[in-house]
Amino acid sequence: MTARAFGIRKRRNVGRWLLAGVLMATTALVLAPRAEAQTAFQRWDMHIVSLSGDGSTFAGNVNDEAFIGQTDGQFLRLPDLGSWMRALAINRQGNVVVGDGGTVSGGFSAWRFVGGVGGGTLAPLGTLAPGVSSASSYARGVSDDGTRVAGYSFWQGNRRAFVWIEGATGGVSGNAQMYQLAGLPGGYGTALGQGISGNGRYVVGWSDGGGFTETATRWDLSPLETGGAVVAENLGSLTGMTGGSQAKAASEDGSVVVGWSNDPDGRMLAFRWKEGATNGVASNVQMMDLGTLGGDYASAEAVSRDGRWVVGISSDEDNLDLAFRWSEEAGMEAVSDWLARHGVSTAGYRLELALGISDDGTVVVGQMSDEDGGWFGYLARGAVDGEGEHPGGLMNINEYHASLYSAAGIASVGEFLTWLPMNGAHHRPLMLTPNLSGDMCAWATGDFAHHGNSGTNLALAETGACVDLAGGAVRLGAAVGTTRAWQALSLGGAMNMSGQYVLGEADWQPDGTPLLLSVTGMLGGWQANIDRAYSNGAATAVSSGQTNALGGVVRVRADWLEAAVIGNTSINPWASAAFGGLRVNGYDETGGPFPASFAAQVLGHTDIRVGVTAVTEFSSQTKLSTTLEVAHRSGTAPSAVGQVDGLFSFSLGGGSYAQTWGRVGLELDHAINDAVALSGSVHLASNGRDPTVAISAGLKGAF
Repeated sequence: MTARAFGIRKRRNVGRWLLAGVLMATTALVLAPRAEAQTAFQRWDMHIVSLSGDGSTFAGNVNDEAFIGQTDGQFLRLPDLGSWMRALAINRQGNVVVGDGGTVSGGFSAWRFVGGVGGGTLAPLGTLAPGVSSASSYARGVSDDGTRVAGYSFWQGNRRAFVWIEGATGGVSGNAQMYQLAGLPGGYGTALGQGISGNGRYVVGWSDGGGFTETATRWDLSPLETGGAVVAENLGSLTGMTGGSQAKAASEDGSVVVGWSNDPDGRMLAFRWKEGATNGVASNVQMMDLGTLGGDYASAEAVSRDGRWVVGISSDEDNLDLAFRWSEEAGMEAVSDWLARHGVSTAGYRLELALGISDDGTVVVGQMSDEDGGWFGYLARGAVDGEGEHPGGLMNINEYHASLYSAAGIASVGEFLTWLPMNGAHHRPLMLTPNLSGDMCAWATGDFAHHGNSGTNLALAETGACVDLAGGAVRLGAAVGTTRAWQALSLGGAMNMSGQYVLGEADWQPDGTPLLLSVTGMLGGWQANIDRAYSNGAATAVSSGQTNALGGVVRVRADWLEAAVIGNTSINPWASAAFGGLRVNGYDETGGPFPASFAAQVLGHTDIRVGVTAVTEFSSQTKLSTTLEVAHRSGTAPSAVGQVDGLFSFSLGGGSYAQTWGRVGLELDHAINDAVALSGSVHLASNGRDPTVAISAGLKGAF
C-alpha cells in the first residue's frame, strides 16, 4: 500500500480515534507511577485528546471549543483566539494545555494555556514569521513540565518545525521563545514537529531531504542551552537512510522513536528506532521493522516511557484494522490475541486501535467496535510475559465508569432508608393517629415503597409504644424497626441494604391553642452488599463489596389543627424542617478483573416541607385524610471516589444538590372498637427524593 493510500485511511479513522475519550484517562498508567482516571466527567460528547500523567486532568474538544477538565466532572472552556479552538496535548503535570485555533484575522495560531479548571492564562505562541499576516502555527506536543512545545509553522509556502521554550531569548526575530528547527539537507526545508520527549530534549517528526518529501527526523535541542544550532537527525526508513517515513512519538528520554515507514515493497509499516541499536533492518540497523498482522500496512502510535513496548494499528489479512502490541520478546501481536493468552475472550468486539501503553506494558488503551458498529474506548490488561498480580481483562471504559458511578447509589439508597421512617410510617405526628381510650398505646406498622427513578424498592417493619402525659397535652413515643432496600444494577448486578433503627417522638399541644408541635428523631444502621457487574470482553464480570452505613434524622413540625372546618371536613395546614446525616464506610471489592476500592461518603441533608391535610369524618369510627405537600431537600450529592485496583483512581459525582417535588397522600383510619384501630395509606410523589409510591398499613392498640 502506498503512503498516500494509508494517509487516506488514517484520516478516515481520526474521528474514531478521538472518540476514545474516556479511555485516555488510563494513560495515567502509561505515564506515571500514580494514576487517576477520567471518569467520567459529565461531557460525554467531548473528544479527549490527552491526559496528565496522574490521569486526573485532561484536554479535550467539543465541536470547535477546547477544554481542560478533571475526572471529578469539573471542566473549563478555554478562551479562544477569535474563532475555533482545538486542544492537542496536555503536559504530565496537568497544568499546561497546548493546541491551535483560528484567530480574528482568519489565520491559525498555536497556543499554550497554563492553569486548571479554576482558571488560567491562554496565550498565542506566535509563528516563525512574525509580521507576516498569512503565517500560521500549530502545536502538537508538550514536554512533561510544560515549558517546551513542539509543532510547526506555515508562511508563504514555507513549512517548518519549531520548538517554543518558556523564557527563552534566542528564538526567531520578533518571537524570541520560538526556535525554527531546520530540515534535513538536500530538501526544501520542509519540516513538521509531531511530538516531544518527556524530558523536553528531543522533538520528533519528519522533514524532506535527499529527494524525499517525508523522512523521520529527530532534533536534539541540547545545543540551544549554549547558543548552538540544532541539527536535524535523519532517522531513515525501512529502505535505508532515505525517505518515506514519519516519526509519531518518543520515549521519555527520546532514545526510542516510533512511527511508520515505507518498506522496499512500498508498503507502509510500523517502525521502532532505537539509538545505538544494531538489530534493525540491514540498511538501517537502528530502525526495526515491527511487521504487520497479516496485511500490508501498520503504524506505531505510542511507545512506553522506557521504549520497551509499542502499540498502534495494523491491517490484517482481510485489510481490516486491528490494534497491535509489540515487544522484543513477543514481536507484534493483535491486542485481542494478547488478551486471549491471558484468558480473556474478545468475541463480539474488534479491537481496532491502540493509543497508549502503560509503563510496565501490562495495560493498553485504544478503540474497539462491536458487531452493531458501535465504537467504544477500551482498556485491556494482561501481564508482561505472562506474569503479573492482576488477572487479564477487557474494559469497555464508558460502561465501566458508569458502573463505578452506579455504586455511588449506595449513598442514595442509604438516604432513602434514613428518611423512610420519617416520611413513611411517621408521616404524621403520633397525636394525629386514631384516638382510642387509655393513656398508653402500642402499634405495629409495615411499609413498602418504590423509588421509580433509581429503581429502588424499600420495606419497613416497626413496633412502638406511647404514653400520654400532662392530661393528654403531651405524648411521648418510642419505636424500633427494621428496614431493607434492594436495587437491580446493570448487567445483572445488584445492591442490597438492611438494618435496624430506633425512633423517638415528643408531641405537645399547648393548652388553649390550635397548634400541635412535635419533635421526631431516628438513628439507624445498615449493612450493604454490592455486586457491581460490567463487561469483560465477551463475558460479564462481577466485583463484590460489603460495607456499613449509619444515618439519622431530626425533624421538627408544627400543625395548625382545624384552621378551617367545612361540614365534616377539617383543614389542617402544617410545616416541618428536618436535618439528616449519613455515613457510608469505605470498602474494597473482590472478584472480577477490575475490582475497585471505594472511599467513605459522608452526606448531610436539609428537608423542608409545607402541606395541608384535609380530614373527613365519615363516622365516629372512620375518617379519611387527604394530604397535599411540597418538599424541598438540599444536601450532599452521592459520589464514587476511589481506586481501581492496580490501575487508576476516580472521582465521580459529589458536590451538592437541591430538589423540589410534590406529594399527595390518602389515609383511611378505622377504629374497630375503643381499643383497636386499623390504618392504611398510599402516597404518590413526583420526581424527587421521596419514593414514587409508598403504601403503609398499621395496627394500633390502646390500654
